[in-house]
Amino acid sequence: MREHDAVLKLNIANYRSILMAGKKVVKNKKIKVDTKTTCSSICKKHNFTEDEIQKIEKNLFEWYDKEQRILPWRTIAKNETDQNIRGYAVWVSEVMLQQTQVATVIPYFNKWIQKWPTVQALDDAKVEEVLQTWAGLGYYSRGRRLHEGANIIMEKLNGKIPDSVSELTKLIPGIGAYSASAIASIAFQKPAGVVDGNVIRVLSRMRIIGAHVSQPGVRDHLWELANKIVSKKRPGDFNQSLMELGATICTPQNPNCASCPVNKYCHAYNMTKTTPTAGKLDSFLKRNLAVKTNDQDKQENLPDIENVVSCTFCLPSSVWNENPQVTAFPCKIEKKSARKETVNALVIEKEEKLLMVRRPEKGLLAGLLEFPCTIIPEEATLKEKSSLSESLIKELGLPKSVLSLRNCVGEVIHLFSHIHTTYVVEHLVLNSSLKIKNSEKEITWLTLEEINTAAVSTAMKKVLALVKKSETKPVKQAVSKKRKRSPEKHKQTSIKSFFT
Repeated sequence: MREHDAVLKLNIANYRSILMAGKKVVKNKKIKVDTKTTCSSICKKHNFTEDEIQKIEKNLFEWYDKEQRILPWRTIAKNETDQNIRGYAVWVSEVMLQQTQVATVIPYFNKWIQKWPTVQALDDAKVEEVLQTWAGLGYYSRGRRLHEGANIIMEKLNGKIPDSVSELTKLIPGIGAYSASAIASIAFQKPAGVVDGNVIRVLSRMRIIGAHVSQPGVRDHLWELANKIVSKKRPGDFNQSLMELGATICTPQNPNCASCPVNKYCHAYNMTKTTPTAGKLDSFLKRNLAVKTNDQDKQENLPDIENVVSCTFCLPSSVWNENPQVTAFPCKIEKKSARKETVNALVIEKEEKLLMVRRPEKGLLAGLLEFPCTIIPEEATLKEKSSLSESLIKELGLPKSVLSLRNCVGEVIHLFSHIHTTYVVEHLVLNSSLKIKNSEKEITWLTLEEINTAAVSTAMKKVLALVKKSETKPVKQAVSKKRKRSPEKHKQTSIKSFFT
């Protein structure tokens, strides 16, 4: 009952703060909420005590040592004696794992390390070869930055990967705060905490941080928590155990709280066990928020000393009442829907080779090869679409007369993280005698085999597959409606024979 009352007091305090804020707005309509202002203090429940930190570390290690997944980069970090190779392997894995699932990364990582086992080997590779090996992982700029980083390490850092967070972020492009902390702790055993999506979810639930990570001060506080609880003896294993917990147990939906090794120290989980039903909570709030007259009642309604009325990290009680589950943390915001885009892709074939152009060195799919493409505006008229096709043909150095040779083979849909792209695919076969002159684009002719090994995006491979499918599709023969005759009835029958 004491735990039950404590939770109710917490909800009452939050509810009061919301009401007080509302009254101020009513009295003075000019008052505006400044979302850029951070609160000067937060509730103590959003922090860990020293006793909790020790017990969390102990329980996490016991669980992690038994349940951890066997991953290739973990094996290298654990068994490799050369710290430069350890740092390189962790670096590659962390870059690959950015917005990409572990199951997808494993084969790419193994192929990468087999091809370029050291920083020097990657430095010797050509960027085109790097992008080719990266093809299919998406966010190709990550592969390019890995190559750039290897160049810097070999040319400016004597081939040695920095082992501190500050030097990693300062000296190597593409390495941010999280990647630097992961590399420093896992490869070099530096006591640096990490904050990624999994850790944000775990810490937000354990310390009931109800504000979204984008709100002022929230991310900084999560970093403070991560650096405070990280193990000094086994920092790399501790960080990996925290991330592993978020990936396998403390998942975004349907978390397995009963199997969590640190559920005793998770405020969100404990709240689910003590929160009353919605009806009882509402009646309790109404009863206890009523104006009391005697001193005893006033004493009972005083907020908990550990709760700060102005704390912006607390989850509003109304939100918890709607979803009194662990999944209420961390706070969620509505994702922006991917914008839609229509692109005309022109597959030009000549003597069993296909024409491809290189994309700009910056932006989406930077530096990759693709079939000539042009974006079609959403409300473009037929005349405008025709004009775009003419411009593309002209840029490629082809005569306008080839426009009539195009064959539309269908559409291909490809989903990027923020773009829903529909490719309208056209196929154009050129005469062997036709020559391309004064092309404004950097073009190259590749065979099918060369395309399979070149730095070509998955979207373009889908486009090519559609063209090849249309070429191999069997042509339906027209069914004759004429009545078939037997061989012995080839002669014309007479009218007389008809009547007899």
